[in-house]
Amino acid sequence: MNKDKLRYAILKEIFEGNIPLSENDIGVNEDQFDDAVNFLKREGYIIGVHYSDDRPHLYKLGPELTEKGENYLKENGTWSKAYKTIKEIKDWIK
Repeated sequence: MNKDKLRYAILKEIFEGNIPLSENDIGVNEDQFDDAVNFLKREGYIIGVHYSDDRPHLYKLGPELTEKGENYLKENGTWSKAYKTIKEIKDWIK
């Protein structure tokens, strides 16, 4: 599993308004999803993450990209075309 692609996928899904979002939607396990979301929050790429049972949750009302998160998507624009052509996020992250 490529961590950078996972982080990009989470940011892209939030940017496109495809939330709520969970590990099941992306095809990774809880730890991988939680680590990626916690990284994105800690590093200032997203805000509005909710927590319950010591796990981050991306609910309909809440997560937003910061300017840094938007810049990350722009800087990794080469992934954008590949990301658009996939049928499922799960296939792209592998």
